[in-house]
Amino acid sequence: MSVQYERYNPYGVSVHITPYNYPLLILAMSVAASLAAGNAIIVKPSEISSLCTLAFMEHFKSLPPGVVSCVTGGGRAGAHLVESDGTDVVAFTGSVETGIKVNMSCAAKMKPCVIEAGGNDPLIVSDSIDLDFATAATTCAAFHLSGQICTSAERIFVVDGIHDAFVAKLSASAKALRVGDGFGKHEIGPLATEAARDRAARMVDAAIAAGAIAECGGRIPPDRNLGWYYEPTVLSGVTPDMEIMQNEIFGPVASVCRVGDVDEGIALANQSRFGLGASILTTRMDEAMRAAEKIDSGMVNVNNPLVDSNALHFGGRKYSGIGSLFGRAGLNSFRQIKMVTIDPKPILQDWWYPYPDDWFHSSSR
Repeated sequence: MSVQYERYNPYGVSVHITPYNYPLLILAMSVAASLAAGNAIIVKPSEISSLCTLAFMEHFKSLPPGVVSCVTGGGRAGAHLVESDGTDVVAFTGSVETGIKVNMSCAAKMKPCVIEAGGNDPLIVSDSIDLDFATAATTCAAFHLSGQICTSAERIFVVDGIHDAFVAKLSASAKALRVGDGFGKHEIGPLATEAARDRAARMVDAAIAAGAIAECGGRIPPDRNLGWYYEPTVLSGVTPDMEIMQNEIFGPVASVCRVGDVDEGIALANQSRFGLGASILTTRMDEAMRAAEKIDSGMVNVNNPLVDSNALHFGGRKYSGIGSLFGRAGLNSFRQIKMVTIDPKPILQDWWYPYPDDWFHSSSR
């Protein structure tokens, strides 16, 4: 009687290319799983947030030398680590364009990779939900950390019957948010770079030129000309064809689109090349379950945006990436599976060559 089982082995050396937002949390998301799987680690942080990553390396000093290393630098450093024959698996978080290049480089060497390339997450607001709750949830989902979260709610689909009241409340909530450096009582800090601030401003300006209305914000704060600040912005009159509804903005901007019902919101939510996360605010279980089943994204949250679990999958679909972090699937991203069969006794099998002559003429064959 055969004994069969699976072995889980480390790949060897894993590369972790991390972004400037959540530089330590995203590092921990993949490094913990890779270490648990038995790999050695090389971390390549964003050049924008290298210092905090280098400081965090102190926590790995108790491990043997070389188990966790950090290499700083720009795109060339990352490309070298990905393409090197000395590395075996890659975890990348960053832009779609760079994620595609990483995926192609890994594919050329049949090297496994996990890609998290951002999103343009939808949030659907049902007419069954309490408006005060919906306003608070959306304010956090859209503006937390100045919108510099891959799962920020950027496309807000609001059912027609409550649309105008919701927009008024969300705009009032956004206006109450305080912009500053974070050393005082501030909710909205600067964007990470001048290029990021200018990109958000350009996309907002283009939406307004195409017919959207800036209910609040839509400008650089007049009293904040140092640093890359942008006012929390609520746009109404947004249509699905606008660039701001098609591309990730990564800034403090909530674009509101009027829909006839939740089903139209689900349909429009799926009209995107991204598929990272999605949210719905509703008290109707049938709407919640339809959204959970029909929205084409890696994660769906009902009445609690921006929440994930380290016991469950984290990852996207379509251009938001491939593979998984967290949970068993995340652990398996950094280990290889081997099937083993053991026959304790060497027994000649009746299907082995050579076949007896009567085998070829048997009607049972």
